[in-house]
Amino acid sequence: MAKQTKKPTRRAKRAPKDAPAASLEGYSFPLRMQMLRNRLTDAEKRVGAYFLDHPKAAYLSITEVVETSSLGYGSIIRFCRKLGCAGFQEFKVLLARELAADEAASRDAAAGSVSAYLEKIRSELADTGKLIDEKVLHQAAQAVSRAPHVLVAGIAGSEPLAVGFNYRLSRLGVHSLALSEGYNLAIRAAALQAGDVLFAISFSGATKDILTAAEVAKRNKATVISLTNFLRAPLVELADLNLFSATDRDPMHCEIFSNISLNFVLDVLFAEIFRIRKNAEESVVKTFNAVSDRRI
Repeated sequence: MAKQTKKPTRRAKRAPKDAPAASLEGYSFPLRMQMLRNRLTDAEKRVGAYFLDHPKAAYLSITEVVETSSLGYGSIIRFCRKLGCAGFQEFKVLLARELAADEAASRDAAAGSVSAYLEKIRSELADTGKLIDEKVLHQAAQAVSRAPHVLVAGIAGSEPLAVGFNYRLSRLGVHSLALSEGYNLAIRAAALQAGDVLFAISFSGATKDILTAAEVAKRNKATVISLTNFLRAPLVELADLNLFSATDRDPMHCEIFSNISLNFVLDVLFAEIFRIRKNAEESVVKTFNAVSDRRI
């Protein structure tokens, strides 16, 4: 009897790890670095650090960069592709444009620190707006509005955001609770069921207690929604729906600056929940009347 030969099974093709990040097109080099830092290898992080410290390397050839920096040719190319550039040449164009923009910003800064900071916030909000997927936003709003219970999680610098969003949800009659302590968060996440929502706010998307709560909630079939500042993060991998903000601040210092970008996403999400939720306006009036006698 003739031996049957097994046909080789076809494996699904995976995108190469250094494939261009098309979703980052139009964003600044520092912002791309910030949002993809969890995806970069140590060698690629060294490439990024070099160009952040030596932006005028935009006027050098790749050979000159390799000779003067001790960086590897391959690491530079992979870094450029991960940042959404076709290659080093396109990355140089990005860097050169930003040099010109920085020079213009330095001139504008002379007009006053308020104007400079206002421009920075305006830029961050514009970048955040580009990252909002309206389909995901609507799905998140529906999940929160329909959920029997919503657990809003935020630790350290994200705690005020969680508390504020929870307050607004309560004004709509949503049964929600904000928590910022790891043990209680895990316990409450364990009580969630299918149809419930864990709304996790984390700038880094890598806070251990938040990740633990997300894992527990998913095991119980609850919907996990994340709001973070990184496109590649452990929380993003765990969540069913992901919302993003954009800021080029150092994550080590972000808590002492403004959370305007993250608040903007929460504002937009709340507006969508208000729009689709039945009797939303009636709930706001009811909760307003409940505390009206406490005002002078």
